[in-house]
Amino acid sequence: MVLEPNKAGGESGDRSVRTLKAICYDYDECRQTLVKMVIIDELPFNFVEGKRFKLFSRTVQSRFDIPSSFTVMRDCLKLYVEEKERLKGALKGQQLCLTTYT
Repeated sequence: MVLEPNKAGGESGDRSVRTLKAICYDYDECRQTLVKMVIIDELPFNFVEGKRFKLFSRTVQSRFDIPSSFTVMRDCLKLYVEEKERLKGALKGQQLCLTTYT
């Protein structure tokens, strides 16, 4: 459960009004986010084995079981293959559109 600021500010316009929101924990989503962080920030795969990262991760979400560097590498490769196929499909669809106009 977290308290989020009320965006509209309620009827009175008071921005100090907060809304209680339930947040569920999703291990797979955490793992995917970790993989994207490693890719985007160009971190080495063994970053997940560092003491400070482990401490940070346990502090933020104690239920998150940190994957090994090998697992992170495998997940990065899997994401690369998925994105490559998605891009191929998008380009193939775009190619079909271009050939109909010429």
